[in-house]
This record gives sequence, C-alpha cells and structure tokens, in this order.
Amino acid sequence: MIQKVDHIAIAVRSLEESKKKFIDLYGAKFVVEKINPEGQYKVAIFKLGASTITLLESTSPEGFVAKHVEKCGEGVQHIGFEVDDLNPFIQHLQERGVKTAAYTEIEGVRKEVLVGAKNGFGIIWQVFEWLGDWKRKTPEERMTKVWG
Repeated sequence: MIQKVDHIAIAVRSLEESKKKFIDLYGAKFVVEKINPEGQYKVAIFKLGASTITLLESTSPEGFVAKHVEKCGEGVQHIGFEVDDLNPFIQHLQERGVKTAAYTEIEGVRKEVLVGAKNGFGIIWQVFEWLGDWKRKTPEERMTKVWG
C-alpha cells in the first residue's frame, strides 16, 4: 500500500531563521518557497540528500501551523506518504474504522487525504497518489509543480 515517505514537514516559528540553519548546518538544497493563503502558512522546500523536507511557518495566529507550534513546539507537523492508488488505501482504512479528512485533488497531478494524528502515532499523515507522468518525475519537479 504505502510505497515510501515522500517528505517530512517541520513546523517552525521563523522560516527565515530556520532556512539559514537548515542550509548552513545540514547542507540542504533550497528548491522553492511559497505562501498558501488558504492554509495560512508559508512553505520552504528543500532536498536533504535523497530526502525532501519542508519547513512551515504560520502566517496567522489562527493557522494550523501556529496552533501546532503553540501546542507542541517546533517539530514534525506531518509526514507525506506516497501510495500507488489512493482509493483502495482509503477503503482499507474505512473498513477498519479509520476516517480520513481533507480530500483534495490537483487535476492531473495528485490526489491526497489526511489521516489524523490519533491513527498516525501522534503525527498527521498526508497520503497521496501522484497521477500520470507525475509518478515518474523527480521530487524537485513534483514540488515545483505543486508549489511553483
């Protein structure tokens, strides 16, 4: 079912300070940065070796990132997992009494759902399926498409 970890998202207080630290201390390669007005956050995406890491900073005290930092401090906010086919995965969870939330689709690119922290060992799981040619694209190409 789950093929791999696609990315790890870390909630931070200051994106600018965290970006500098991430690059200077760990040699992360910056990919793209964007603001999500609806989600009330800024995201900076990096490659760290073969892994993709995103840093999230809230743009509102009411945003989910701000609430996460207030409750838990800076740290992992969610993990993105890739599946080959999202619909059977959702059905599998539903058959076991696990609800998913926030189904979204970027037409022709990917579709996704969230699994709450209660069933994700304390961490939100963002589970998605890349569609069409996007299944074979590099993580940088995918993230630039989604956030570019």
